[in-house]
Amino acid sequence: MSEPFELEVGDRLTGARWDEPSGAWGVFVLAHGAGAGMEHPFLAGVTEGLGSEGLACLRFEFPYVHAGRRSPDPPAVLLRTWRAACAEGAARAAGRSLAAGGKSMGGRIASMLAAEEGEAFPAGALVFFGYPLHPPGRPEKLRDAHLGGILRPMLFIQGTNDALATFGLISSVVTKLGPRARLHAVEGGDHSFRVRGAKRSDAEIGRDLGVLAAGFVREVAG
Repeated sequence: MSEPFELEVGDRLTGARWDEPSGAWGVFVLAHGAGAGMEHPFLAGVTEGLGSEGLACLRFEFPYVHAGRRSPDPPAVLLRTWRAACAEGAARAAGRSLAAGGKSMGGRIASMLAAEEGEAFPAGALVFFGYPLHPPGRPEKLRDAHLGGILRPMLFIQGTNDALATFGLISSVVTKLGPRARLHAVEGGDHSFRVRGAKRSDAEIGRDLGVLAAGFVREVAG
């Protein structure tokens, strides 16, 4: 079952989609990155991979994408949207396991909300598909200060050639977070997990990583 719907974010609406396989044991709330919406083939692939392992998926758009704008919303709006999506995901989970994550910026905002809410954060696990640890070419500008405040198990899925997360740095960050954080390396992968010379579509890549994510969620929060 795949159902588009509108998600209430304060006094506005934004786009969302609900995909639920038969007999789903949990729900994954999934956000897009800064430059692509929820219908991007990569996210569609992730959704398919999650579903093949029994996880329903709630994809949603940040308001700027829904409005046809290119520049991301202010952080407060991004956080408000994630909070609304988590609440909707928890309602649809109806007691089943709940996990959250996203591609690049979408995952980073989820991490910020999790750090802010602490034990009140409704999801039992977080998965980051290409965490944007620093701007391209600026490894000194780390975006990791809040990660230590997250109380949920985390999986960082990172390409070893990601320009937004120098692999040695992301490895060090994950090590410092201790046993609640894991790192999965996509050898040769860039920020979109594409590997030079490998002819694989974004949808195929996303599906495989969705299966990986579902296995992690089942282990730590299933």
